[in-house]
Amino acid sequence: MIVLATISDMDRLGVVLDLDSGALNALSVRREFFDFTIVGRPPCRPFGITWTSTELFIANNRQLLAFDSELRYVRTVSNALQVNSHQIAYQNDRVWVVSPWTNSLIGLSLCAPQEHVELNLLDQTLRAYVPQSSSEDDDLAHFNSLLWANGRLHVAAHGFGRPSFVISHDQKTFQLLGVHCHAGSSIHGLALCDDELFWLSSGTGEIRSNRGTALPLSRTGHARGFAMTQNSFIVAISEFLSRREERCGGDSWIQVIDRHNLHITAEFHLHDTGSINDLRLLDTFDFAHYVDPFWQSQ
Repeated sequence: MIVLATISDMDRLGVVLDLDSGALNALSVRREFFDFTIVGRPPCRPFGITWTSTELFIANNRQLLAFDSELRYVRTVSNALQVNSHQIAYQNDRVWVVSPWTNSLIGLSLCAPQEHVELNLLDQTLRAYVPQSSSEDDDLAHFNSLLWANGRLHVAAHGFGRPSFVISHDQKTFQLLGVHCHAGSSIHGLALCDDELFWLSSGTGEIRSNRGTALPLSRTGHARGFAMTQNSFIVAISEFLSRREERCGGDSWIQVIDRHNLHITAEFHLHDTGSINDLRLLDTFDFAHYVDPFWQSQ
């Protein structure tokens, strides 16, 4: 299995890790990925990852960056996102971006920019997307992760010190179908398998589910970056650094956990990455993504 993880060290956009051999490669940051008009946040902050059959996308603050099948930078699809863009996912010809500062999902049409839309997660209304000024003060629940699966859209909310929660919507109508409350603390990531919804309770250091799973992680730190196969959980854990300006430094780890016996089958120590922001499996179906693998032939 091969993982792409976006990182925070300001020199690399991400790292590609082979979970079988341990081989590690990097995607370098380019000058045009920096936006020095951003205040209070890193000028380059790669986060969410998704793809179509031909292009891979990474959200970087206001940018949606596109890469080819060999992970070479191709173009910037849009500069119209919000600062602090988080996880992304491809669905119905749009790349959907979680925007915590606007409490919404931004759906960027890959075919027609005039068809960009925005889903308000507070009242489930869908409207044309118009870029706007926003700030951390506007972030009410810190929505950060999304999953389109089995006819539903699930979105995770960190909660900012209050209990985290997951909201679920009808995939077509966006009608609110339910809210899973008391999901843990500072949650990130969502995965669905056999009608069981999983996520990382980062604040308590656990993998949790809507059926009561509460698997403690063996390593302390900030768990963010989550993938799941039929047999394994893949979890990224970064050094816990309370000050935002420190998060461009420090180490991280990626663990592979057997879903059947809950033992760690592999752990990889990644030096000087800064915080890991997100990860995806490139060559294996991922129950945290529900998009066909980017590298299907490998």
